[in-house]
Amino acid sequence: MKRLFTLFPAAMSVRYGLLILLLLLAATARAQTYDLVVAQDGTGAYRTVQAAINAAPTGRTTPFTIFIKNGKYRERVTIPANKPFLQLTGESVANTIITYDQAAVPTFVGNTSTVIINASDITVFSITFENSWGETPQALAMYTTGDRIAFKGCRFTGGQDTVQLNAGTGLRNYFKDCYIDGTVDFIFGSARGVFENCYIYPKTRRDGGSGGYITAANTQAGQLYGFVFRKCTILDNRGTTTYTLGRPWQNDLGSTATDRSHTKVVWLNTTMGPTIKPVGWQVWDAGTVTSVITYAEYQSRDFGGNLVNVSQRLPWTIQLTDADTTQYTRAAVLGSWNPCTLTSTFCTSAPAPIVVSNFRAVKGTATAPSTLQWNLSWPVAGVQYELYRSTTRRGTYSALYTTTNAVATNVNAGTTDAIPTPGTSYYYYVRASKNGLATHITDTVQISSTPTIFTTGSLQAFLQGGSQPSAPQNVLVSGENLTAGLVVTPPSGYQVSANGGATWFTTTTPLTLTPSSAGNVASTTLSVRLNASTVGTFAGSLTLTSPGAATVTLPVSGVAQAAALPQSVPLQWWPMTRNNQDSIAVRATALVASVSTLRRFVVSSGSAGAIIPPYSNRYGQAFAPSAEGGWTAAVGGNGSNLNRTYYEQFTVMPSGSAAVRLDSLLLSSYVTGSTSGTKLAVVWSRSGFGSDSADISGGRGPGGVLLSTANGAFATPILTTNASTTYRLAFAGAGGVLLPAGQRLTFRIYFSCGSTTTSSRFATLKNVQVKGEAGVVMANKSGRAAMLHAYPNPTADVLTLTHPTAAPGAEVAIYSLLGQRVALISCTMGSLNTHLALTDLPSGQYLLRYTSGSEQFNTRVIKY
Repeated sequence: MKRLFTLFPAAMSVRYGLLILLLLLAATARAQTYDLVVAQDGTGAYRTVQAAINAAPTGRTTPFTIFIKNGKYRERVTIPANKPFLQLTGESVANTIITYDQAAVPTFVGNTSTVIINASDITVFSITFENSWGETPQALAMYTTGDRIAFKGCRFTGGQDTVQLNAGTGLRNYFKDCYIDGTVDFIFGSARGVFENCYIYPKTRRDGGSGGYITAANTQAGQLYGFVFRKCTILDNRGTTTYTLGRPWQNDLGSTATDRSHTKVVWLNTTMGPTIKPVGWQVWDAGTVTSVITYAEYQSRDFGGNLVNVSQRLPWTIQLTDADTTQYTRAAVLGSWNPCTLTSTFCTSAPAPIVVSNFRAVKGTATAPSTLQWNLSWPVAGVQYELYRSTTRRGTYSALYTTTNAVATNVNAGTTDAIPTPGTSYYYYVRASKNGLATHITDTVQISSTPTIFTTGSLQAFLQGGSQPSAPQNVLVSGENLTAGLVVTPPSGYQVSANGGATWFTTTTPLTLTPSSAGNVASTTLSVRLNASTVGTFAGSLTLTSPGAATVTLPVSGVAQAAALPQSVPLQWWPMTRNNQDSIAVRATALVASVSTLRRFVVSSGSAGAIIPPYSNRYGQAFAPSAEGGWTAAVGGNGSNLNRTYYEQFTVMPSGSAAVRLDSLLLSSYVTGSTSGTKLAVVWSRSGFGSDSADISGGRGPGGVLLSTANGAFATPILTTNASTTYRLAFAGAGGVLLPAGQRLTFRIYFSCGSTTTSSRFATLKNVQVKGEAGVVMANKSGRAAMLHAYPNPTADVLTLTHPTAAPGAEVAIYSLLGQRVALISCTMGSLNTHLALTDLPSGQYLLRYTSGSEQFNTRVIKY
């Protein structure tokens, strides 16, 4: 600016300054005409979009306007149904971004969308909606359930299921001059949607997938319209991922005549290139009924203006005539609602802005460079791209690469760069510009060669008994950019192994994982166990180090006791092959008979559609939310998310006066025909879930010890495989659960399945078995004072027990308070005293049980 002013006379300089001031005042006045302003820097009424929506009035019948200044708003936003007529305007679509990164992963329950619009009469201008999770699984950027929702000049970016128009009968959505990208079914749902002059970008998949689908409409029976695309452009990607125009969600093998979608998708005057497969469309599976689907095109053209060769289109799809197109005008599809009346220019197109999408950097190797790629959202010819690089995030950036796109629809750009040297990082951004248009500068991305150690999972308390080490637990360890070995050092008393227990390392001889020539340590299963030489409590941290990398520590704790660990035998068994009754042949005499119960699950009907019988030797018990094997909400199911009201319940109860100790639960399970969202979790209670509940504490599966991130707890469920798999799960660590006489243990097994088919998907359960120890002695009756004495009590090492005259075979048994027997001493026949050595027992309370003939007496002692 200073240099510019030196070229003009003083008067012109003043005039120029006044012009700048007037423009600034005009911009300020424009922002002030809105009802509310959102700004991250505090210059508005609110700093978050959700806060402004919360402050907006309910029940409006005229627009209430909210202006959102440039900024990246990382938040999930919901417009509730009672707030219609909100009008949201972004300062610029390139820089007003609402983003989040939630996906349908095991720890998430509910809708994944960054923004949810439940209200009607919502209008949105110039805002980017982003779900940055990645390509899969489902991760929505926008979810609508209201009527008359309109977007102009907005950008929607994500991976699988970017935009869902989900609503009841006839609810309408309108997209004008918008950009939408994704990888799988990224425009989907049951509502009515008109997309006019929009740009659709089917991404090149990073996961190596060779195909994708643009739409997945599930238009309901009786609806005249689903999705209609008018004068849109399907931009070409980088060429390795091809797409179809759509596939029919919920029209599949599991659908019935009453719930089968009658999918309708029409593309009119669409420009498309080789990114679209010659067949054009796709069925969902072998059960798709094509006679109820309307898949149609009218004069699809390539980027040269020539009609697309449609000779290989699926034979049941439609090529419309001129006369047919009158059914698909904006007015015909949207009926009485005319979005063109929202503003005077809503349905007219303005010059496309410069907006860069999908800027990413993929690190190379020692022999292959890193790749940096991006694409324009709206095609603009003559845009200059400048790629800048720095060795520090806030350092000095230098231009690394410059290019200009000559053809507007050539929206893809990129280059390569050598990887940074070990221990350093490169930071990049792209500046896209053209005279007369606003410049867009992207966020910064990083390629790092900084040594880094990664771990997955955590470790629960260990219990070592007798001369045997504790059961091992597993965590995953990996590293990248390492310049030397990754050293794993356990604390005193603990051992680690990287080969499944064949070789163990200690604190004095730590384990070293050697990186590859590229500095990487592949994901390695690390086994950890407590194997102390003395009794006592052992706590500390597993330490992972490598030069230049931040040290990672994993806390460990455990107890080593002199007494052997409790014995575990089968106590109760539900085969589940003929019915849900436990087996009398296996049931311990100390337990009562038990039958499982289903809550919101039903066993298979065994019909031809269900395929799987309700009980069989192969599957065991087969059940789902519907008797035909459906899991969707349409059939009353919980889908891919665990729900506290969908479970099978089992009970275990002592039958007499003796207690029972339960340590583990064994079961074999999977979901037939699906691995999508198939989760399993177990929760138990000693009050019938009236006043308490607890998750199982982990266990073992087909791959060994379950990681804490998928250990069968409700929030971290097991992801079941596609074949029957046996799991052994601990109720409460190594100690187990002690059930006194009269108390009942209830455990519930929860299941979910993400399949959208409505039949033949069943959770299966076979050989459910509870293990532990029956007839455990508890100190619930005091020994008669005149008959049994122990002194000194408390004691450090030896005590004397006085008792009635010992008959032949008399003995004293010592029990821990968990009920396991830790010692057995024979009494001298005819004696009145027995000396007990407690030196090897850890400190704590113990129960002594004296047995002589038919007489039994108990007393409690303390070892310090």
